[in-house]
Amino acid sequence: MDSRSIIAEPAKKLNWLDLPHDVTLMIIGKLTTFHILTSAQFVCRKWWRICMDPLIWRTINMCDIGIPNSVDYKLEKMCRHAIDRSCGQLVDISIEYFGTDDLLKYIIDSGCHKLRRLRLVQCFYEILDKGLCEMAEKLPLLEELDITLCPRVSSIALEAIGRGCPLLKSFKYNHGGKKATFAIAQNMSNLRHLQLVENRYLDNSGLSAILDGCPHLESLDLRRCCNVKLEGILRTRCDEKVKDMKDPDAPLDDFEFWGLCFESIYDDAVYDYLREKRWVQEREARRINSGSSREKKNKAKSKSKKKR
Repeated sequence: MDSRSIIAEPAKKLNWLDLPHDVTLMIIGKLTTFHILTSAQFVCRKWWRICMDPLIWRTINMCDIGIPNSVDYKLEKMCRHAIDRSCGQLVDISIEYFGTDDLLKYIIDSGCHKLRRLRLVQCFYEILDKGLCEMAEKLPLLEELDITLCPRVSSIALEAIGRGCPLLKSFKYNHGGKKATFAIAQNMSNLRHLQLVENRYLDNSGLSAILDGCPHLESLDLRRCCNVKLEGILRTRCDEKVKDMKDPDAPLDDFEFWGLCFESIYDDAVYDYLREKRWVQEREARRINSGSSREKKNKAKSKSKKKR
């Protein structure tokens, strides 16, 4: 074939609809739950059908949504809708800010007993011992749990989680008193990864108990645990037992706001967004009103001219 004819031949346009079903399924699966529910499913009929496939909803990610979306959308209602679409196939769910005991109960009642990873981040005062205790009874396959910045969770819930979730390998938690520390040591013996960042209640005796009760630990994050003094025998034990160790004085590179009050930061951000939104709405209303008033004046002038 002549090379000139190859150059002259128009390039074929790629059509997303021509992609194989499995490839499209993989692409949509890379999107966050929020973007699937608010945009992707409305692209075309094919994408709508794929977005109804329970395989898409094995993982639900409702984190990093942003302040505007967390204010303007009913996130808990959206999350429940996503859980329904999973048809009991849910294995991984991440929730930020809006997690509640009622939502936990909904996950359990929806038959999502295959859940292996659960993140309830910065849910502040809506995640309680009661909800986590009920969850632990129904999720025996759970392997990863993150309840960072859920300050109303105590040792009561941790004991129930340890008993009900024997496969738990990764745990993140930063509240509770000494009882919580010993609840981890006595009930979570299969832990491989433990994060206790900025846990002000953890001391040397609690850390010793964790090293005794969790013999399989591979990583331990103790950043800003100010009452832990890694010296002498305790230092040696940590070095020998734990492969990935983060000391209390290690930098918090991946925690942007640690040491501050997350709840007040979130509330301040919401307040700023609502104030800016209200200002924009008021400006738009003034523009519309000024336009209508000018239109009325023009009509009045035209009428007066006709009368003359």
